[in-house]
Amino acid sequence: MKLVDANVFIYAAGDDHASKAPCLRVLELVHRGELEANTDIEVLQEILHYYQRRGRVGFGAEVLDRALTVAPEPLAITVPIMLAAGEMLSRHPNIEARDAIHAAVVLDEGLEGIISVDRGFDAIAGITRFDPKDL
Repeated sequence: MKLVDANVFIYAAGDDHASKAPCLRVLELVHRGELEANTDIEVLQEILHYYQRRGRVGFGAEVLDRALTVAPEPLAITVPIMLAAGEMLSRHPNIEARDAIHAAVVLDEGLEGIISVDRGFDAIAGITRFDPKDL
């Protein structure tokens, strides 16, 4: 199983972009059960945050609802995951805190990796990033 990053949902819902079609395809594959993947609670927070910062709260709620149709039981963020994310940040100070949380989820849950456009995951030891265009 793979973790789906927030940018996959955001690109899929967004305007024309080189990543839109691949992200839409990935979400369709997951929704149909042809690609085993899930997301985590932090991804849902990221979606709301992204659209709230852009003054599009209503649309962000729609994207959240769509995300929950694809991943109706997102993975929880636990205290051990947060502690692991903190340790990861100390080893990889150039990554974003939310990316450290997602990477910690991948490791804690024993997932194959993360589906993301974000190349920052490539720098994290033990994390495999799957680019949507390659799936």
